Amino acid sequence: MTTDYPRLRFLEAVPLQAENEFRSGAKNGAAFVLRDPAGIAEGALAVSAEALFVLQFFDGRHSLLDIRAEFHRAFGVFLPEQRLNHLVAELERAYLLEGEFFQDYLKQLERQMLAQPVRQAAHAGASYPADPKLLRETLDGFYRSPQGAGMWNGELHNAMTKPRVLAAVAPHIDLRAGGPCYTFTYRALAESEPAEIYVILGTGHTGLVNCFSCLPKDFATPLGVVKHDAEFIEALRRRHPHDLFGEPLPHRSEHTIEFQAVFLQHLFGGKKHFTIVPILCSYMYLMLTDQRFSREKRIIEDFVRALRATIAACRRRVCVIASVDFAHVGPRYGEAQTPDAAFMQRVNEADRRLLACLEAANAEAFVNANAQIEDRYRVCGFAPLHATLASTGAKRGRTLKYDRAFVDDRRSMVTFASAVLF
Repeated sequence: MTTDYPRLRFLEAVPLQAENEFRSGAKNGAAFVLRDPAGIAEGALAVSAEALFVLQFFDGRHSLLDIRAEFHRAFGVFLPEQRLNHLVAELERAYLLEGEFFQDYLKQLERQMLAQPVRQAAHAGASYPADPKLLRETLDGFYRSPQGAGMWNGELHNAMTKPRVLAAVAPHIDLRAGGPCYTFTYRALAESEPAEIYVILGTGHTGLVNCFSCLPKDFATPLGVVKHDAEFIEALRRRHPHDLFGEPLPHRSEHTIEFQAVFLQHLFGGKKHFTIVPILCSYMYLMLTDQRFSREKRIIEDFVRALRATIAACRRRVCVIASVDFAHVGPRYGEAQTPDAAFMQRVNEADRRLLACLEAANAEAFVNANAQIEDRYRVCGFAPLHATLASTGAKRGRTLKYDRAFVDDRRSMVTFASAVLF
């Protein structure tokens, strides 16, 4: 049995209260919540601090007997076998352990997802309203807010004298935290020469074996269905020598493409025809700079060439949208301390260096800038930004808005930006 050597999946352990610490006298009280960042296991599981200590040994190398021995070594008391078995069973039922039970569940979810005619709106009713009227009012409010770009004047794409936008950068932070910043990107698209195809390169937060995953499905939104471009996707598939479709499941709950589909439908729905090409991207700078990752580097370079060639061969106008956030700092992301003003100044300077590379449309400089500080501030939009800079042929860019938002009561923070490339 795989549960004889249990292996925990990649999870987030969030304190129920920030000040919670392990105390042997409070073993039985729930102190942490385990969450699945991949969104495969729905809900969350509350565990004690005692259980959290035990879970560090759920690595597939420690047997149940080994785990009990580690507990005794640490605390001088025996962990009852029944309690450990109960914890293992509870984790397995919650789909938080690797193994056959979890793999069968994954296959079931994948079959269900592939059988659906459209990719459903996973975050409607949570990150944004599911009611169409309320959603329109919410998005309009983002434009009109003091932090927003303002509503555009006249008809869509009336300012044809402006240079054509080849690519755009939009945040993917929760709309409740960063909605107004999105509007700078979409106002720029509203006022530029229209594209017919929007290639959305979203951050794949859960990782991808082949660095890229395209989902050839329409995307449902409360404002209507956004059509995918089967012709462009097939042309890209023919040029890319690696599997683009073998990892569909991360799309199920990933928000980075969904949020852009919502904004596009709000902007263009019922006014002009457009299609999307939804692609998740997941790789870090090391895969382009470290020879240990030669396989991944080859995949990335092949994809960039394939996308560039497909855009060049397409007879319709194409715009790439990079759905990205920048720095992730604070206790939620592993920092020992709450960010202070001096720390945030360093974060801002690092972000500005990356944005300068974007404004110069220089993919190599962008990689080097991130590598020089070893991704110190956890830029989760690295892959889509790099792929965008490397594939679009843009000559210059312009930052439209740079902002940040607190994401918890410990002042953990995410930075994000809107930009366009010409």
